[in-house]
Amino acid sequence: MGTKMNFNSPLKAAHQDIYGVAAKFVELLQKHPSRFNPETRWWENIHRPDILNKVLENATGRLKAGADSTQPAVTQPSENDWANWMGIAKWIVAKGWSLDTTVRFLGDSLKSTYSLPDAYSQELPELLRNLIEAEDTRLAENSNPFGDWITTAINSIRGQMIEALLNFALRQKNAGREIDPWIFELIRARVQHPKESPAIFALLGSKLRFLTHLFGGKLKGAPDLLFPTGRNEHRSAAVIAYFIYDHPWNVIIQTFPQLLDTAISILGELQKEVDNDTKNARREFGSRLGIHIACYYWSESIPVKDAEAAMDKFFSCASKKTCAHVIGQIATLFDKPPDEGLDGKIIARVMHLWERRFETIKKNLQKDEALISEYAAELSESTDWLGCECFPFEWRFTHSKQAIERLKKAPNSYRLLKTICEFGAMPVRLDAMLQLLCALLKKPSDELRWSIQFKDIAPLISQGLASSSSKRLAEECRDLLLKMGFSNFLNLEASETK
Repeated sequence: MGTKMNFNSPLKAAHQDIYGVAAKFVELLQKHPSRFNPETRWWENIHRPDILNKVLENATGRLKAGADSTQPAVTQPSENDWANWMGIAKWIVAKGWSLDTTVRFLGDSLKSTYSLPDAYSQELPELLRNLIEAEDTRLAENSNPFGDWITTAINSIRGQMIEALLNFALRQKNAGREIDPWIFELIRARVQHPKESPAIFALLGSKLRFLTHLFGGKLKGAPDLLFPTGRNEHRSAAVIAYFIYDHPWNVIIQTFPQLLDTAISILGELQKEVDNDTKNARREFGSRLGIHIACYYWSESIPVKDAEAAMDKFFSCASKKTCAHVIGQIATLFDKPPDEGLDGKIIARVMHLWERRFETIKKNLQKDEALISEYAAELSESTDWLGCECFPFEWRFTHSKQAIERLKKAPNSYRLLKTICEFGAMPVRLDAMLQLLCALLKKPSDELRWSIQFKDIAPLISQGLASSSSKRLAEECRDLLLKMGFSNFLNLEASETK
């Protein structure tokens, strides 16, 4: 081992390689399982928790490997395996030793696809309940050492055990059984506890779809349970975690009809904060909230008027960067539609979403052109919709051109120029793309100059020069490029479209 050990020393245990001993013990347990009869409660004779933790760590590895189809086949745990593991887990809890390895084992046991022996139908719930109700120093006094409630929750004993509890409930539901009433009552008791940490609310919010799948009826009858109006920090933690970490689902809105209004109100409050450390978190929450509302809008999960009102409220209180990010994210979502295509009604609603927003921007700019600084980012992001082939081409072209014409300076145009050049190779779209290129070049900016590549744009202009209907536009584009200092376009010649 590299260290000389004095077995007469009272500190001899400190000199031993306990981790090496633990690894050897696990090997022995695997090779000779018959020597470790759980009825003897042999683990009570081991006084070093590191050894027992290693046994549970190995068990957790087996459970995870069994659920991984890419891993070699793993032998299904025997009843003796379960008896040993559960006995060790209960012993570690009883001794008050470090629980991290134990809670990971319990969590992965309930997350696994393996069936647990019926013998633990009473013991396991009691163990979960005790761990959840026990004092958790990592959550005391609303401690948030990670600066993020969800991270604090998943690194706490109670947080991990609540996740395990939900998986225990899912096992019952999947088996066709009624979920034991005590499970929901335990969750209710925790969130109503006056000293419960916002971290637990964040954890439950991040699993809102899962919770609704398990306890939808009960939650619908108690909408303030997870989003308490009198505990702002706890409510915000749950709401923010849902929108950042979970996905839209129409049943969520049916269960919590006030959730969108609550979230928009929280976003408005967050926008008043000036703390730079939380700026990115605020933007992420805002962006995700905007996408959720948009999804509910085009899927008609809520009445059209309510959806439009929610979108309007969102745009009115979100920062300009957040609004722009939402517009860009919608373009990303529809950039590559599914192979089976999209419902025409959804396409029409998405288009209407931008039409309404663009109309608002246009009216406000007509009143005060100085407001362009508020909307420039949104208009810039909207040009990414040009590449979304699921929308009618003429609609995309028209709105992209209108957006560019209202900008004072061209935005970062790499993606837009790439789409213009790609579409310009199609004869039927050549004239329209030259119009967009011309409108863009009339708004010179550093960002535009950095995006211009001769090898990409030259073929487009050459094809335009060869077209009688587009020659004038192509010449104008060439002249604008020369004025910007791109002299390599000077001797560009006409080239027929292939």
